This record gives sequence, C-alpha cells and structure tokens, in this order.
Amino acid sequence: MKHTVLAILAIALIFSSCKNKPYETTAKGLKYKIYKSEGGPKAKLGDMIKFDYVVTNYKDSVLMGSYKMHRPFEGRLMQAAFQTLTEGFLMLGKGDSAAFFMPADSMTKGHPDPALKPGTLVKYTIKMEEVTPYEEYQKQMMQKDEAAKTAEAGQLANYLKANAPNAIKTDSGLYYVIEKDGTGPLPKAGDTIVAHYTGTLLNGKEFDSDNGKTFKFKLGVPSGQPGSVIAGWEQAFALLKKGTKARLIIPSKLAYGSRAMGGDKIPPYSPLVFEVEVVDFK
Repeated sequence: MKHTVLAILAIALIFSSCKNKPYETTAKGLKYKIYKSEGGPKAKLGDMIKFDYVVTNYKDSVLMGSYKMHRPFEGRLMQAAFQTLTEGFLMLGKGDSAAFFMPADSMTKGHPDPALKPGTLVKYTIKMEEVTPYEEYQKQMMQKDEAAKTAEAGQLANYLKANAPNAIKTDSGLYYVIEKDGTGPLPKAGDTIVAHYTGTLLNGKEFDSDNGKTFKFKLGVPSGQPGSVIAGWEQAFALLKKGTKARLIIPSKLAYGSRAMGGDKIPPYSPLVFEVEVVDFK
C-alpha cells in the first residue's frame, strides 16, 4: 500500500505544474498534452519501449497503472487496437512525458463498465523511460543471455561441488542423487506418476511444493500440451522406481530457460533443485 501511494504522489507531482494546460489535437483526432520533451529521437513502430503509466477516468479515479507491478511496462511498439493511442506513443522519446485522452466509449463496446461513463474521456498519463530500436534491443538481449548462461554454469558447478559431488549426470545435463532407492520396475510413457516434491533455487529458497498432498502427472505428455511437465522432470522420473527418494538438480535448459516464472519466484536461467519421492505409478 505504501509503494502504491508513493507512486501515485510521484506521478501527480510530475504533472501538477501542467494541470491547466489546454489540450492539443492531432489531425487524426487524438487529444493530448505534452508535459515534458527532452528533444531526443522519438519512438518508431517496431521499437522496444519502456514506460510508466497511470490510466484515470473522468473522476480522476485510477483504473490501472504500472505502479501496481512495481516496474515500468516494457514491450514492442506495434499498431494498437486503439490506433490513435499508437499515434501518441510515436510522439514520445526517452525522458518525455505526456497525457493522451481516449473516448471511454471505445473501451466499453460490448463490455459496460460503471467506471467508464459514455461520452467521457479516459486519460493515459505516460512517462517514457526507454526507447530502443529493435535490432539494438535484440543485440542487448543476446549479450544478456550469454552473460546469464555463463553465470548459471558457474553457479551450478559451485552448487554441485559443495552439495552434490556424487550426483549422477545424464547426457542431457540433468543431475540426480538417489537418497533412498525404490523397488520394482521403472515407469514408462503413459504411466501416471504420484509423487511428493519440494522445489528450491540453488540458494535454498523454496518456490513450490505439493504441501504433503502429492502431485500427479502422466509421463510422456509432449512439451507444451495440457498436463505436460518440464523436460527435467520427464527425464528424471523415468529413472526412478516406486518408493525412490531423490534430489534432482535441473539446469534451466531442462526447466524454464530464459523465462521468469511464478511471479518472478524463478528468475530467468535458474537451475532448479527438487526433493522428490515417488509414491506410486500405474
């Protein structure tokens, strides 16, 4: 709550001195106010943009804003459903700020909302933090990915040396330690696995658990299909008999790779550690 209030106050202070400035209107009909212009290059279609925003209705009630995510919004500037709003973004460069006014009616077609009164305007207050040509953005991401992969390799090596020096490594790069061997045959594709699990990062921070209730999944479901699990689990559980307790050390390439997951509980390029127990399969 404190962060939300501070964010609203900060944005209010930025624009308070320009509160009474009259609208200007583009040839396409977009109403706007430019609060600040740094004079730098303006955004172009296809650029990556990062910006803070607050959306308010005719009563100045906040409908949404980047402060709720505690970080600016980032995305590629493409032709939006609200074409005039795209026109507004094309007016802004790094460090610029403005307000754009859209008819509430354009946002409520087929979806009535008591906060959006027909005939009124919705105000988008924007502060542009970054504008990056897409080619440059791709280059930056490649460099960032390579640095992250190098860091992951070092972190994984240090963890294995300190915590699992006798771990078995598969050809794919999966590591596992059998803590209690089970009995009977190995599961096969199509079997439903019943297991306990607790997942942590290499630093021991827990991000998920079955909370003692067991988790069920079918072995062999193709990646991306409903019911599928990460590749590291597919490979690991195929090696574990009923009753086995094991620790799985899964590199990010067999987990979520460059994606952050669980509301950032799992950062990009994070190796994962799972304590698992195979309760049953059939």
